[in-house]
Amino acid sequence: MANGLTPQEIQLMNDSFSVQVETPEGRAKFAASGGDWVRDRLREDSFLEQIVPMVPVTKAECQQALDHDTLVKIIEVEPKSRAMTLDFRSGPTVNFIRGKRVAAAFFTISSEMIQKTEQELAAYNMPVTKIIEENSVKDMGEIQDREFLINCEAAVQGLQKEANGGTTTTLNATALQGGSPPVEFSVVKGELARVASVDNGTVLPIQRPDFVRLMNLIDGNRLQSNMVLITTVDANNTLTWTLADNGDRLQSETAVDGYKYNTFLGKRFIKTIKTDILRPGNVYAFTDSSFFAKAYLFNNTKFYVDKQANWITFQTWRDVAMCIVNVAAVRKLELYSGDATTNDADSIFSSISPKEEKDLGAVNNRVAEGLRYPQINPAYLSFK
Repeated sequence: MANGLTPQEIQLMNDSFSVQVETPEGRAKFAASGGDWVRDRLREDSFLEQIVPMVPVTKAECQQALDHDTLVKIIEVEPKSRAMTLDFRSGPTVNFIRGKRVAAAFFTISSEMIQKTEQELAAYNMPVTKIIEENSVKDMGEIQDREFLINCEAAVQGLQKEANGGTTTTLNATALQGGSPPVEFSVVKGELARVASVDNGTVLPIQRPDFVRLMNLIDGNRLQSNMVLITTVDANNTLTWTLADNGDRLQSETAVDGYKYNTFLGKRFIKTIKTDILRPGNVYAFTDSSFFAKAYLFNNTKFYVDKQANWITFQTWRDVAMCIVNVAAVRKLELYSGDATTNDADSIFSSISPKEEKDLGAVNNRVAEGLRYPQINPAYLSFK
């Protein structure tokens, strides 16, 4: 059985898919049901949506852009205000409020245009159509997360540049150990990385004080850190912490079950296995989304299916907009000693940045290369 389905049920599902797309009514019905199923799964797969909830919007809730032929979503920013002390004969200063607004532009994220012949579809013993739907959702979630992290990195590096006099300043172990170290305003090096003897991209184990230092970058600026995004690889290194780090109860728990909680030091702990997007050694902290960013989904996820002759074609796509409005609401911890700015002083930038879209989701199995065991020698029909 696969996913709880018998071989007969799987074959019926594939055959049903082929029959449904014979008619316009069937295509519309299948596309509608596929869209519903896709939309629900996407919220589960994207870590962006755990940090910034995706809000569905319609055309009526959007605005026309002034400089391009697409829609935008206008986001209003809280106006500045303050209080003051007065004597009995003075009045307050006048503050003429000017509303600040930001336009979030929509862009499309799409799966590949999947094609299969009716005859080949009938040859599968797995629910291939359902698997492709699910995988397409995950693929779109990866692109969505990649775009989000690129914007997060731009935000933290922009503030870091501002704090260092408007100049992109190299941040590595050598610079931190020098006589005039750079300001760590929105990016901070890990405890082991800052005392390393060489500047490179080797990821060093995260230490408990590293989390505190990262959170303080936000909490020390009239904001409150709320969640931490970390790779599972880096999170696993917390399992090497000693009794002095964890205390007796937690140490005994992690020795048996690992770290099983959803919070750490009072913050939401979001782990991801997408190490080709969030590269190991990079850890981000965020405030609650209401102080940070907005994300929108235009008219829900779409699913297209068609059949021409014996060729079946289907595609999934969604139109999204995301905008980091408050750049001070995200901070970064680096667990490697090398420089991660655009200066790339230590030539590690490509190894610590999200991979290109075309390189995401590398195949783990090597079946296409002939690596599977045991193997059958066709010449002798025997195992080797």
